[in-house]
Amino acid sequence: MTKILSTTWLTSRLAGFVSVVLWALTVPLASMAADALPNKDESKALLQRFVRCWETGDAKTFASLLHPELSFGYPGGRMGRTELIKLFSQYQSEKKDLKVYFGDVFISDGKKHCFNYQFAATDRKSGKRFAVGTGVMCELSGGLIIGFREYWDTRVAEAQKSGELPLDEGIVTPWPGSVWLRKETIN
Repeated sequence: MTKILSTTWLTSRLAGFVSVVLWALTVPLASMAADALPNKDESKALLQRFVRCWETGDAKTFASLLHPELSFGYPGGRMGRTELIKLFSQYQSEKKDLKVYFGDVFISDGKKHCFNYQFAATDRKSGKRFAVGTGVMCELSGGLIIGFREYWDTRVAEAQKSGELPLDEGIVTPWPGSVWLRKETIN
């Protein structure tokens, strides 16, 4: 019995020792990883501040959040930092009453981030308003946006302007909330 007890005691002590050693080794690694990557809340705040610039027209803040090697992708194209800054300026002159509505999705592994929002604006020439839901995948580097890819249905804005689809502004979904995923609208 003493031999069994001492073997059990030794095994439990060894297991405890191994657990402490493994914990001691992983704590510094976890802290180094945490120091290297911004936390989820910081990343979310930075990305929301960037998107909100479209609404506020704050070109200085907008440009300050873009990495020199930025790749901005959207349905049908891709552009770099300089082109995006030009597009921002052009959009501010062509649209009015811009509004951003953030959805309730924000997923982050520390390097890559996914979130959703709806972008609404009124075309200055036609006076027509649209509100398009978008999903975003992006990356940060050195506290700046280096990759930003937006995904949306390019037909929604034109269909809203023509009256074919309702506006449903403020409802963050890929299609207007009142028609999205209803069986009579799916072919």
